[in-house]
Amino acid sequence: MVLSAVFKEVLLLSLMGSILAVGILAVKAIFRQKLSAKLHYYIWILLVLRLILPIDIQSHISFMNFITIEQKELDPHFIAEQYVPNIITNSTIATGNIPSIEDRNVLSDPGIIGVIFNYDTAAVLWIIGVSSILLYILCVNILMMAKLKKCSACDREDLLEILEAEKTRLKINSKIKIIYSNYSKSPAVFGIIRPKILISEELIDKLTLEEFRFVFSHELNHIKNKDLVVNNLLMIVKAIYWFNPLIWYSLNQVKQDCEVACDASVINTLKKEEEVKKYGQTMINMLRLFSEKRSTTGTLGYANKYNKRRIVMITQFKKSSAICAVLALSLTIMVGCSSTIKPGSSDVSPNETSDTNSSTLSVEKKSQDEPSQSNTTQGNISQASQSNTTQGNISQASQSNTTQDKTSNVSQSNTTQDKTSKATASNNNTAASSSNGDTQRKLLSSIMQLAKQGKIINSEFPVKTTVIEDVEKKLGNPDKVDWVPNAKGNYAVFSKDNVVFGFNKGSRIFEARSFDKKLNELSLSMVKKVFGTPAYDVKSKDEEIIGYVANSEYKILLVFPKTSNSNPDPVMDHYSVLYPKGTVNNMSNDPGRQW
Repeated sequence: MVLSAVFKEVLLLSLMGSILAVGILAVKAIFRQKLSAKLHYYIWILLVLRLILPIDIQSHISFMNFITIEQKELDPHFIAEQYVPNIITNSTIATGNIPSIEDRNVLSDPGIIGVIFNYDTAAVLWIIGVSSILLYILCVNILMMAKLKKCSACDREDLLEILEAEKTRLKINSKIKIIYSNYSKSPAVFGIIRPKILISEELIDKLTLEEFRFVFSHELNHIKNKDLVVNNLLMIVKAIYWFNPLIWYSLNQVKQDCEVACDASVINTLKKEEEVKKYGQTMINMLRLFSEKRSTTGTLGYANKYNKRRIVMITQFKKSSAICAVLALSLTIMVGCSSTIKPGSSDVSPNETSDTNSSTLSVEKKSQDEPSQSNTTQGNISQASQSNTTQGNISQASQSNTTQDKTSNVSQSNTTQDKTSKATASNNNTAASSSNGDTQRKLLSSIMQLAKQGKIINSEFPVKTTVIEDVEKKLGNPDKVDWVPNAKGNYAVFSKDNVVFGFNKGSRIFEARSFDKKLNELSLSMVKKVFGTPAYDVKSKDEEIIGYVANSEYKILLVFPKTSNSNPDPVMDHYSVLYPKGTVNNMSNDPGRQW
């Protein structure tokens, strides 16, 4: 899984590096005769940096934004078709019977699964290729060092004096040996820590001392400019990007420009025009003597394949125009910056932005209580008291009315008690309802506050910053892991803990789902009353999903059974906190999930 993530990053860098390489080649072609040899060489620094530094910066000025595929607008109906949520009920979690992909009505795509399998296989093939090439380079260099130990050092005093004179002129203090070696036909330099100049024995009697001075000057400039370090770095980069022929071609161009830049360094130290011509004549002699193409890995020297261009550069040598140099550098930097930056992406669409204010959590004030019914009760009791007094006075006047008065008093008393009982029950119900509403509001407030941190209420693991291995260390192995194409990742089910985590190919968690039993206290109407109008509201055959924006990074999806006549205000089944950026796939130009 980690290997696949690394390979994915390499593919992305390869694509951006290819764009940059094309841009550099174009700039070099346009200003070919206007730029100095060194500038032709140093301009490749941007490409090497792009290929070795996985810079993760996003921008809308990136050239990568133009490499897109036609996409539909993410309206609710389209989202409903593309993403069918992976619903798992509390009952199935409690029993541990987690339904399969088919049981969850998730639209599986065999083609996508096949691509994922091939992608993992490609990652394995890639690392095998890289390992093989690096192993080959290592073996060749070790073998070369072993062979050179058996070679004899040059003991000709005239050549050693020329070498020391050139070292002094170029201000090089390191100890450098001249080794007789037939492993490299043309003169070359080998070794970074203890560099050696390699010369074949058959060359000794074919060059004049002045030509040897030019040869030594060339090789010493390679050492002084640390070109061997660059050459070894290029070999490692070529091994990593062995599958990209454009990168290989570009890196070979770097080596060619390195030789030409080294020639330019030598020419800059030659004071007379006659010496420049002699240096060119020396190269012609080298081409005549060693027309056979043969090079040794890890060495630098007279690359015969490119001698024609080098001779032309020498005969037409002149300093580059400052204006052309600035213009070429500006164009290269523009191309470099735009291809070094990853394409920008936005979590929140324009429609979502307009709904953000209404979707942001705002806990409403407690509604005012209904007018107290105790006043009504007291009024009824007072009226009953007055009625009793009046009837009592009348009963004193008539004996026959006494019985009626008593009966009337009993009836009035019972009525008052009934009204008092109803009023008390009503007050108790109002208090219970108010208490329940407060509990729901507190729970919803907790859900929103934790969502802003990327967490759900029954988990300590935030999305975005947590990898699935961290969860497994704490909770143990998941009950099952399924790839869900429409949800853009793998989903690990932890039944005992009532949580499900969605993670991408880099093991990074982008979604956390909670199936906590407390969620059954939250009704659809209460959620909308507390959170406001949803930014996202989609109804399917059996469920309704509403969504809110927690902040610029995280979103909340709340899942309810679909409303019906028998269930007009359903309670929540589960909810999830989503990190949309975690589902983006730049390699396939997939913007990822928005909800």
